[in-house]
Amino acid sequence: MEVVSTTKKIDTNSKISTNTTSDRLFEVIVIEDNHLTNTILSRALESTIKSIHNLKNISVNFLSFHNGSDYLSYLESKNFDSLKLIVFSDYHLEDNMDGGEILKNTKQKKADASVIIMSDSANEQIWLEAVKNGAYCFLPKSNKIPVVCSELLFQMVI
Repeated sequence: MEVVSTTKKIDTNSKISTNTTSDRLFEVIVIEDNHLTNTILSRALESTIKSIHNLKNISVNFLSFHNGSDYLSYLESKNFDSLKLIVFSDYHLEDNMDGGEILKNTKQKKADASVIIMSDSANEQIWLEAVKNGAYCFLPKSNKIPVVCSELLFQMVI
């Protein structure tokens, strides 16, 4: 099986002014194993990130992973001390990994990270456990998930 991971940094090609609204840098990460959902969600969030930068001159890095293993490797290799980390993760991932494991490892590495868990499962236990264990929120997947995630990201950063 081929493992695919995409990493992107949004390049706005504009100067950073001295009157920056926020001195904090943000890193937004999507973990979604469904290629189509990952692509659609990533494009929506990239558009929101460009708008945030244009409106408030806030720097936001964006990365997308197609599996939890690649994300966890990245998480272990990165220093997040100066970043505000925002993670959007599917609950059911390949490789016998789930959003609970993503949440646990992310919070261990960066306690103030915001982890949003998404799932199309109707199992209440999933969202109860996610919120109990420190998830910022739980989002049920629907065809509106890209819009909901974009609005949530905008509110969290601005």
